[in-house]
Amino acid sequence: MLSFQVVKLTADTPFERGVQYGEQAKEKIIAGVDSYREIFRQTMDSSWESIKKYTRHFIEYLEKELPDILMEAKGIAKGAEVDLEDIMVLNCRYEITKFPFIPECTTCAVLPEAAEGNKTYLVKNWDYRAGIIDNIVILHIENSNGTEIIGLAEAGQLIREGFNSNGVGIVNNALKSKNDNTKIGIPVTFLRRRVLDSKTYAEAKEYIENAKREVSNNILIASKDGEALDMEVHPLGVEKIEPVKGIITHANHFVAKREINDGEESPRDERLKALLMKHHGSINVDIIKQALADHENYPKAICRHPADASLPLFRRSMTVAAMIVDFEESTVHICAGPPCEGEFKAFKLNKKM
Repeated sequence: MLSFQVVKLTADTPFERGVQYGEQAKEKIIAGVDSYREIFRQTMDSSWESIKKYTRHFIEYLEKELPDILMEAKGIAKGAEVDLEDIMVLNCRYEITKFPFIPECTTCAVLPEAAEGNKTYLVKNWDYRAGIIDNIVILHIENSNGTEIIGLAEAGQLIREGFNSNGVGIVNNALKSKNDNTKIGIPVTFLRRRVLDSKTYAEAKEYIENAKREVSNNILIASKDGEALDMEVHPLGVEKIEPVKGIITHANHFVAKREINDGEESPRDERLKALLMKHHGSINVDIIKQALADHENYPKAICRHPADASLPLFRRSMTVAAMIVDFEESTVHICAGPPCEGEFKAFKLNKKM
């Protein structure tokens, strides 16, 4: 059974945490860099060196905007013995691969009025290239300020999504608007890492709303107090989607402002909502697992498999991981690979919220 490496980070400073990360995941980080070098060779006109040069503009911007988190990235490069620009390519791959757009992921939140036992859940199926599945890691971070975080990332990336001991969680999925561009803003991996340092839900929400961005992304946040908000962020603003009957679902198209969408609409959000609404008031982890394994609308199903035989296997889209955050239990359930095949394993914070 496929499983992900757990990388535990306990050092006192961002740079030292990064070094710990780089040392523990060195083999996977190098494999990830090699994989993207090949992907970009096959899919882009730009050379690897020109792509690395592009990321230097992000470094200059982040030195001013998020210096502590940039230090963590520098530590990863040091620990893995690779160039900082290589680590930045991994962390800016969303911005780089927006052109052309690759649909990624299905997300949702379930709030107390819809859940069994008045629980709150934050949920994601992570859809991306089959070729990254061996390079995914689970990050378990213990910050010196007392905030503990668990979540997922491609090895070498800052944490992509997860939850923290302050009761704040974040999941994301790809979006593209007609206004997306290649200018420099905060890369989404850096934004997500910053959100997971938040002490409160309000702080997380405020940072997402005000962060400078040049590409679109869908960001769904939730809290231990039964709050959730979906934010369709794009270069010209933020569109907000509130829960309906305690449920929010999202896939890869704009819902609040469909006229700015630049891509095909996905059936996955409405399908997930329908599956969950059948159990409204009694939704639990097992019901969510079943919904994440659904194959209706295949090959564009919630649970995706590498069906496109026109592409090399490592470039085909599939569900590479799934996660279900249970705030009340301070636990995240993580599945390696498609939920219909894999086993969900529970990872618990040392500190209770």
